[in-house]
Amino acid sequence: MTAIAEPVLIVSPRYADELAVLVPAAGMVARIERRPDRVAERLDAEPIRVVVVDARGALTQGLAAARSLGVTIDARHGAMLVLLSRGDGDAAAAAQDAGATGVLVSPFGEAAFVSALRLAARQAERLAVAASTDAEAELRRQDPLTGLATADQLQDWLAPRLAAATPAFVLIVGVGRVAQINAAYGRVVADRVLSAVAQRMGQIVDGRGVPGSRLLARLAAAEFAVALAGDVGLLDATRLAQLLTGAFDRPFLIDDHVIHLSVRIGIAGHAEGGGGDPGAPAGWIRKASAALAAARTGDAGTIEIFRADPTGDPLTRLADLEADLHDAIAGDAITLLFQPQLALASGRIVGVEALVRWDHPQLGLLPAETLFETAASAELAIRLGRHIRARALALAAAWTGTMAQLRLSLNVTAADLADAGFVEALEAAIDASGLPRRRLTLEVTEGALIDDMRGAMNLLSSLRATGVRVALDDFGTGYSSLAWMAMLPVDVIKLDRSFTLGLTGSPRERVVVETVVRLSKQLGFTVVAEGVEDEAQFEAVRLAGCDAVQGFKVAAPLGLVALGDFCAGWEVRELG
Repeated sequence: MTAIAEPVLIVSPRYADELAVLVPAAGMVARIERRPDRVAERLDAEPIRVVVVDARGALTQGLAAARSLGVTIDARHGAMLVLLSRGDGDAAAAAQDAGATGVLVSPFGEAAFVSALRLAARQAERLAVAASTDAEAELRRQDPLTGLATADQLQDWLAPRLAAATPAFVLIVGVGRVAQINAAYGRVVADRVLSAVAQRMGQIVDGRGVPGSRLLARLAAAEFAVALAGDVGLLDATRLAQLLTGAFDRPFLIDDHVIHLSVRIGIAGHAEGGGGDPGAPAGWIRKASAALAAARTGDAGTIEIFRADPTGDPLTRLADLEADLHDAIAGDAITLLFQPQLALASGRIVGVEALVRWDHPQLGLLPAETLFETAASAELAIRLGRHIRARALALAAAWTGTMAQLRLSLNVTAADLADAGFVEALEAAIDASGLPRRRLTLEVTEGALIDDMRGAMNLLSSLRATGVRVALDDFGTGYSSLAWMAMLPVDVIKLDRSFTLGLTGSPRERVVVETVVRLSKQLGFTVVAEGVEDEAQFEAVRLAGCDAVQGFKVAAPLGLVALGDFCAGWEVRELG
C-alpha cells in the first residue's frame, strides 16, 4: 500500500510556485495559498499540519499570517516554518513568538529548504505521537466507572490556575443513599446509578448559565467534585451548586427501579485565587470537604460555604454573618436584580421577578439563600422582607416608557406568612409606593404553605382581596398534589426548573409535566415555566402550553440600568 504524502501549505504571495516544486523532494505534496487572509479557510478545508510562511520581502504581512496560524497549528500538534529575508534575520525571535517551530533565513539552497521541510514534518509527527500518548495516559487516569476526571486530575487542573492567582472555587458534592441502594439492589444497580448521576451532573456542569472553565471529577464512591475557575465569584459557584442540587429533584430510573437520591454540597475558594501557593489545590479540596461535612448535618439540598474565620475557627457557618446583616439593611447593601418574564403568545416582556443578593463588603455578592438563612437566625426575617418589598415597589412604581406596564413579582417567605401584621404592612407599602395593585404578583412557595394549609389558604385569599395576584412558586419541589392544588386561591402556577427539565427528559417525565400544565390551565391558572435555559427547553414549554417563560434563555437577572436597556431593545420575535 502506498503511503499518503503529508500535505504542506505554502503561504507565499511572491514565490509560491518556486517553493512548491521543491516540496516533492521532501516526500510531501504542496498546497499553495498566495493570499495570507485566506489561509484560515484553507486550513478549515483540509487537515494540514505543516505550513510554510514565506515572509521574504513582506515581513509585516508574513508575521501577521504566522500569528493568525499559530494557535491552529499548535492545536493540530503541527509545525510552521517561516522564511525570512537576509535583512530581516533579526526578526527570527518575533517569528518564533508568532508560533514558528523553525526559521530559515535567505539565501538558502534547495537542499536546505528540503531539509528544513523534512524536519518540520518530523516535528509534526513527533508532536502527534506525543499528543496521542498523552491522551491515552490521560484516559487511563480517568475514573473507570464514570469516565470522569480523578482526584489527581482535579489537582493538576487547579494547580496552574491557583498558582496564577486565578479566581477559583471547588464544590464537593456528596450523594446520599447510594449505600442503601447497593444493599437493596446490588452492586450492578448501584454502579449504574452512579453513572447516571455523573451523566446528569455533567449536563449541568457543561451547560449554560455559569461562566468560567469547569472540570467535573469523581473523588470517592459517592462523592464528586466540580472545579470552577476564571472570571467567577462566590455567586457563580453558589448558582452552580443550586443547579446541581436541583438536578436531583428528579428521580433516576434504572431498569424498573425509581430511585430518589439526596445531595449536599460544600464550597471553598476565593475570588482572588490561590495566591500562588503550590499546596493550594489540596488545601482548597480539604476546605470544601470540611464545608460538605457541615452540610451533611443539614437537610437534603444543603449548601455550605467555607470561609476562614479571623478568630481562628476554620469553618464559619452562615449564622456568623448576623452582625453584618444589621449593617447591610441599614446601609442599603441589599442588591435587587430583576429577571424578565416573556409571554409566549405575544412575544412581549410582560413582567419581572425581583431577586435579592447581599453585597457583602468582604465576600462580594452572596445568594438569596445565604441572605434569608442569616436573617432567620438573626431574627431579622420580617424586617428584611419589609425592606426588600418597600425598595422593589418604589422602584417599579417609578418605571416609565417600555417598563411602565411591567408586572412586578415579589417573593413571600414563610416568615412573612407567619407575621400577623403582614397583609396590613403590605398594603401600606403598596400605597406608599404608588404602584397599581394590578401590577403586583406575590410568589409563595409550597414549603411556606404546607405547615398550616388552612391558615395559608385564608391568608392567600386575603392577599388576593387586596387586588394583587398570587403565584404558587417552585411548583413540583415540595408537596405538590393535584387534588389540593385545585383548592388553592392562587392565580399563577410557576413550574420549577426540574419540571422544565422533565419536558426534555424521558417520555414518562414529559407526560407528567404536560398533564400538570393542562390541568393547571383547565383550572384557570396562568402557567409560567422557570429555569428555561436553552432552545430545546424553550420549545418544549411552548408546545406543552405554558403561558410564559423565565430563565437564561430570555435573560439573566439584571440590574436596574441593564433591565431598562434590555426592555428598550426588546422586539417581538422568535427566540433564536
